[in-house]
Amino acid sequence: MKNGKNNEFRPTGGGSAGKNAAAGRETRENRENREPRERRENREIREARENRETHENRTPREMRENREPRGGKNPPQKDSRVRKNTFVERDKNKNGGGRDKNNADGRKDTYVYVLDGNLYINLTNKCSNGCSFCVRNERASYYGNYLWLRHGDPTAEKVIAAIGGLGDIKRFKEAVFCGFGEPTYKMAELAAVADWVHAQGLPTRLNTNGQGNLINKRDIVPELKGRIDLVNVSLNASSAEKYQPICRSMFGENGFAAMIEFARLCKRNGVNCRFSVVDCIGEEEVAACKRLAEGVGVPLYVRKYITDS
Repeated sequence: MKNGKNNEFRPTGGGSAGKNAAAGRETRENRENREPRERRENREIREARENRETHENRTPREMRENREPRGGKNPPQKDSRVRKNTFVERDKNKNGGGRDKNNADGRKDTYVYVLDGNLYINLTNKCSNGCSFCVRNERASYYGNYLWLRHGDPTAEKVIAAIGGLGDIKRFKEAVFCGFGEPTYKMAELAAVADWVHAQGLPTRLNTNGQGNLINKRDIVPELKGRIDLVNVSLNASSAEKYQPICRSMFGENGFAAMIEFARLCKRNGVNCRFSVVDCIGEEEVAACKRLAEGVGVPLYVRKYITDS
């Protein structure tokens, strides 16, 4: 009914009937609002329980991979097949130290060693390749020198101190950066030690897999100029298709392409460079490697395969 004074509508059923209608409406509204909330709370409890069970069942590797970095959420993940293949390649590269790498717990790590009149420098265990023929697959030592570094990579100061402990180093033919890992993983240490060795009047050589630019994500060749007198790149095969099955680069077939480009950059920048292969790969493959080296413009060194160390 309309009230003449204020033109407001008033309920026609006054008294207790109006109150009961309002109470019924309130009860119905509360029930409608309460039910979604209860369902939502049950869903949140169920999801929390499922997340807890998933977390408890994850392996340590999965927990490391899924951990969020500080200050933000996980970056977008790549295709799972790519991640799986990457881990397979990295697992293949865990070819370190052979069976005896944990023996002789009290021994010191070997940073420098002497072989065939040369001074050899061992900077790291890290390597981007997992070569099937690598000596470290079977043992932690090389001609009696325990090269598997069990206490971390050395600083340049530790390496220089170890060299100084050998006395007059001018009796050596050259200083060779070559150990159980890829020396270009440690460019800062390599540069500092090479500068010190040069100051003592000793020539330097770098034995490398040629993947240093990929490892460091920059062109390292200018850093070698004036420090390394000879860069020896282990070619090992005449094509990426033949290289990858035996050298198993963590970069896939890009590792071979990067190695060839690295040699080209050395030649272009005036850094003395050569490829090397072992004679056991066969005459036909040696000839193919020689043609490849000629195309790049660097010489090929064919060395004997060492079967016993």
